[in-house]
Amino acid sequence: MSYKKLIIIVLVALMPLGSYAQKGALGHKPHKGVKAKTTKMPNWAAAHHYDATTHAYFPDYYTYYDPNRGGYVYWKNGSYTFTPALPPFMENADLAKSRVQIIKGLSLDLHPERNYPHYMKLYPAVDANDGKVPVPR
Repeated sequence: MSYKKLIIIVLVALMPLGSYAQKGALGHKPHKGVKAKTTKMPNWAAAHHYDATTHAYFPDYYTYYDPNRGGYVYWKNGSYTFTPALPPFMENADLAKSRVQIIKGLSLDLHPERNYPHYMKLYPAVDANDGKVPVPR
């Protein structure tokens, strides 16, 4: 058997081991700092048939849900801010019954709040929320 054929046979035989090791099938621990991205669906998602492949906008709260960042973007102190939890003014809201606009055609890499005047015009708020919801200016 030639030296080249032996090398090819050894390489072909070892190829599956590399892919198993990357997946942790051989009991290897993942590298430090590497986290598997888990998507926990928000409680309101099922009621709105939301599948976390797009952004969602709550027009009555001027708030976006960004699945890529895993949380909510809302107006606070003159600019949009991010929080992984519900904003305080939405904590007691029944979001399963709230108006939600699924924003299709916007890459998850983009931030919808950067174009909020457009969405505010397309999907105007109808619920005043007793002035508790901060309104972007």
